[in-house]
Amino acid sequence: MRNLFESQLAVAEQLTSSSERFNYLCSVLRSLYQVAAVTALEIIREQTPDAVDNAALGAFAKRFNQPTDGLPVEILEVATPVIRSYVSRTYHSGWFERDPNHADTLAAVASAWVAFRNKKPAHGVLSKADADEWAPKLLLLLGRSLACFGNTLPRIVDANILKVRIGSSELTLRTPLLHAGMPVVISGVEARKGIWKLEGQTLAWDKSDLFTVDLLEGSVFEELESNFPSKFDVIELEFNGNKHSVFSNVPVRQTSTFEGRFKELAALAEWMNEPDESKFCLIFGDGGIGKTTLALEFLNRILDGNEVLTARPPSIISYYSAKMTRWSDQGVVHLQGISDAMEDCVRELLYCLYPVLGKDYYKLTGTALVDRVASEFAQQGFNRNDILLVLDNTETLATSPEEVDRFSGFLKQLGKRLGRVLITSRRREFVAFEPLQISALSDEECTSLMRRLADEYNATAIKQAGEAKLRRAANQLANKPLLIDALVKYLARSPVGINQAIEQVFRKTNDQLLEFLYDDAWLRINELQQDVFLVLVSAAVPVNSFCVADACALVGIQHVEFQKALDETYFATVTDYGDRYDLQVVDLAGRFFQQQLQKRSEGDCRRIKDFALKVDAQAARRNRVEQAYQQDRVAGAFRSQFAKAAKIATAQGDLRAAEDYFRLALEEEPMNAALHDRFAWFLLNRCQRPDDAKTFAEQATKLDPHNADASLTLALSWYRLDELAKGDKEIEAASKKGKPQALCLLRIGIARYHAVRKLPYAKDAPDLLKQGVVSISQAIKSMDPEDSFISKNMREARRYEKLFQELQYVIKSRQIVSDDVGP
Repeated sequence: MRNLFESQLAVAEQLTSSSERFNYLCSVLRSLYQVAAVTALEIIREQTPDAVDNAALGAFAKRFNQPTDGLPVEILEVATPVIRSYVSRTYHSGWFERDPNHADTLAAVASAWVAFRNKKPAHGVLSKADADEWAPKLLLLLGRSLACFGNTLPRIVDANILKVRIGSSELTLRTPLLHAGMPVVISGVEARKGIWKLEGQTLAWDKSDLFTVDLLEGSVFEELESNFPSKFDVIELEFNGNKHSVFSNVPVRQTSTFEGRFKELAALAEWMNEPDESKFCLIFGDGGIGKTTLALEFLNRILDGNEVLTARPPSIISYYSAKMTRWSDQGVVHLQGISDAMEDCVRELLYCLYPVLGKDYYKLTGTALVDRVASEFAQQGFNRNDILLVLDNTETLATSPEEVDRFSGFLKQLGKRLGRVLITSRRREFVAFEPLQISALSDEECTSLMRRLADEYNATAIKQAGEAKLRRAANQLANKPLLIDALVKYLARSPVGINQAIEQVFRKTNDQLLEFLYDDAWLRINELQQDVFLVLVSAAVPVNSFCVADACALVGIQHVEFQKALDETYFATVTDYGDRYDLQVVDLAGRFFQQQLQKRSEGDCRRIKDFALKVDAQAARRNRVEQAYQQDRVAGAFRSQFAKAAKIATAQGDLRAAEDYFRLALEEEPMNAALHDRFAWFLLNRCQRPDDAKTFAEQATKLDPHNADASLTLALSWYRLDELAKGDKEIEAASKKGKPQALCLLRIGIARYHAVRKLPYAKDAPDLLKQGVVSISQAIKSMDPEDSFISKNMREARRYEKLFQELQYVIKSRQIVSDDVGP
């Protein structure tokens, strides 16, 4: 790709206007630095140990959802030392080193460009004098960057394959950094229901094309630090010129075709800007009118930084959708009453501080629970205006007048003790709220929405209809967005006109309408997709994307193919968090599925129910592993106020503050072995300081001789320090204390790979090479199919199996060449 960037440099040099030259050089640099940063992430992920546990790189990958020009520079600052340590000592030579022909290092000059760009073009005024000054500087920066990155820029094998040679091996990149033969600028990377997509533009002066592509499974942008991502993400917002961190579990938008609602959005912004005036805001209206869609659109605008607020945004936004099942310390629980469901929304907020909740929080109820949770957040420095609770579909939480009264009292406690509350409901809840009634869309908004949906779903009848006809259709559907969406989808897959569709479908009662839609949609999906729906409705556990993936694997269908059926039907309500989602089958659809299951043969019914039992068992096992993993390694460590502050600072990326908090926490709890282990892990993986990590890991093993995690952390520290024998000793200890044998063998093999790679012709290299190959092979053979981490560990093992083969080939090839030219 170096030639492509050099050609773009030539284009920039031919531009006569300094402003044009400056703007285009910024685009070229943006593309070049994104390519270098993504390539570095892929190298680390594929060729260094513990990459999947490195939360710093995971945070960087997540920030590509809205990449800034400073992000690639930050990535290169962290990634370059890691790659130099493990893969190639000459990687990006000149990045940190001072060039004798220039006063500053390339890293410093790149950072200066980013600082100027943020201050002037992005948030200020770019004058002609600025452009005249910086256009020559950017030409020089681009030339220096190409010289530094040139040897590690991807090589184009064909139109769809990019490879990069690093050290003694060659890596095939999985990220599409080339489109239509041109370099790209990544506009954003996001996941919808677990499917990752990349949006970008081609780097071209005459005409830059927009494009969107699906990323391959296991792309570098997926969650890197854990198989079980935290429920709350940390998002950095700009407010009054400063950074403001927001912890959020808000799902992504429900639709990409949001239409109208300007007055409602303005009213929500006004409420948000007056934190001291009102504790509650209620969005209410008929079913299908778009209450949840409006709430999620508004919240996502805040999190995207697109909603201008005059008051400081909340520090925590906790979203809770009313549901009647949940996981607890006792496994899956079916909520039996209004009290359980209401209190569960309070417990959801606690996941901002804790990865897993202890039994005490399930024993507390009512006011006692609210007070306990309020006290926890007060200790962390959060006040009522810092917390926003979002309760969706609250009409399901209380049905009888007595339950409504209890629910109103509970809401008052939330607003008084915990934070502000945003509610969506079909009824006007009896509490002192700021009411926001959602009415039907206007005729103009409906026709605009219908045309946008028709383009998305290719509904020919809508595209060909005139304005008056679309308005009549919208009026017959009561101008409800949900029914408009149903009509467009129905017309997209049915060869009928608008009048026929409305006559056949939308004059039915609600139940008849849904039954008709279900029957029509059921006949239009294939048998394997039908089987997955039957398995999910037969399962007893709360259904999420992991359960859907399990069901798809059992039935024998790709997850993506099933999601197409999910998108085209109204069988279920999906709460989409991006890289994962929760799914609730609509009650009427559940009854419809049971009817369809009864029509199947006895053998088919047994097969479906057997699959459902396996989905339940896998979900329960996954929950047990997650509970045990988080409880042992994390929850026990972060008990004190300083320890919790360290966890929050780490999540925010403030490593200096996190280290200070860790040390204060250790002064408060000097005998906490789990805390020592987590600090060691932090120093090893986030700060890249294995010598310091070793000290605290050793202390953790002394404080708790049975702590398998501490022994594993200590082993990895020794391996990073090139002390294989000492690392092996601790790996053996970790195995005896309970760590899976396959994981221990995998780590032994990985350590030997990097030892040989650093010194491929050392005296002990052949023996280490053989030991590593045997260890990886044994690790693969001893993988436990019941282990929930098997996919993660197996992927790592297969990767190093391939890397060992490449390393053996390189060493052997060089030895043959050496023999041929010898005396």
